Amino acid sequence: VLAGFSYGGMATTYALYRQLADALAPDGLRFAGHVAYYAPCIARFRDSRTTGAPLLMLYGGKDELIDSSRCAQVASDLRAGGSQVTIIVYPDAVHQWDGSMAPRLIGRHLAGCSFMVNRDGTVTDRRTLLPMNGPFLRKIILALCTGSRPYPIGRDEGVRAQSNRDFGAFLQKCSPPPIRP
Repeated sequence: VLAGFSYGGMATTYALYRQLADALAPDGLRFAGHVAYYAPCIARFRDSRTTGAPLLMLYGGKDELIDSSRCAQVASDLRAGGSQVTIIVYPDAVHQWDGSMAPRLIGRHLAGCSFMVNRDGTVTDRRTLLPMNGPFLRKIILALCTGSRPYPIGRDEGVRAQSNRDFGAFLQKCSPPPIRP
């Protein structure tokens, strides 16, 4: 099972799309499941076909990086593409509930970013329609969509323990996928 946290959670979710799995592992090896911890849902794929593996999305109800309606859209896309998607929201949790840091404000706010991954692999900003095809445009697009306001993070032992149990229950349901020829 592939699991990731925050940006790693985004990568974990993206790895579920067949488009990326076929490009990065053409021999057909696939993950049996994917678990995305507090992954911002900032990109959707035009081609929603998946590897068929299930996805568990875990995020906090007070995580300012998470746009729950956008995560619901991504989950709907993935379901239409062939995967079972389970979303668990921990109502009082903020970002990085399993980290080592005490509650504090940190970083730049990227919840305003919204991208589309096209069938050819190019990424387009959904607000400006600019292609993210180089460092200069990437910096401009990110400057336009990220806010300067920091967001809260903080360890929460109760949520950490519950998310570990939820992760364990998900693992028990995952079975190895067949190897595609």
